[in-house]
Amino acid sequence: MKQALLILSVLGMGVAQTSGAVETTFQPNNTLSHTITNISTSANYGSSRNIYSTNSGAHVYSNDEISQAIDNLSAHAKQKEYQLASLTSRLSYEQRQQQASRTPDRSSAPAIAAANAARVALSRSSGYCARYVRKALQSAGYEFTPNPSAYQYASRGTLAQAGFAKISNNTQPQVGDVVVFNRTSSRPHGHIQIFDGNIWVSDFRQSSINPYSGTHSYTTWRDSQYVDDASDRGIYLAMADK
Repeated sequence: MKQALLILSVLGMGVAQTSGAVETTFQPNNTLSHTITNISTSANYGSSRNIYSTNSGAHVYSNDEISQAIDNLSAHAKQKEYQLASLTSRLSYEQRQQQASRTPDRSSAPAIAAANAARVALSRSSGYCARYVRKALQSAGYEFTPNPSAYQYASRGTLAQAGFAKISNNTQPQVGDVVVFNRTSSRPHGHIQIFDGNIWVSDFRQSSINPYSGTHSYTTWRDSQYVDDASDRGIYLAMADK
């Protein structure tokens, strides 16, 4: 009886000298539930410690070990960040190299069409832009059915069928690009022109991309062999105006 009382007395002393536990639960992923429990005891029973538990068992780590683990994870994240930056830089370089290789050379169809258009262009408009640009494109090997009006090369999908892709009007022009102006009440046939690498030409050598005064809507077209993939260029086939 005395032994039982003595044991209970010792256990009671141990419980009394042990402070409450503060428990924090966190889930770094969807599969394991992790708990860190900090237990503080009196000087007679040791210093604080951390218990890191998982559903597969409990492990005891010191604060220094946890701090070291955090530092290791941070260093690993930094390394991955540097690797990503390096890959991004390399991809950008390769894209620039690929784009450079896609620039039309003198023997390409876009360059031939532009050169032929520039060679016969007049000093001022004759009113036959569609005829001049059409002949230049056909002389370079582009196949399509001619249209009576300039605007129809975009609205009827003629340029798309010939192998051109619609690109942003903000794209830096390159040799062989074609621009088609929409028709208006004052210009019912619209306008079509081609870039020769220096200036825009149609049936005449233009001083700027817009041969008219004021603002007019237009679309820009480029031989699809010299256009980046669809995610970068926003390409879509021309559809007839409704």
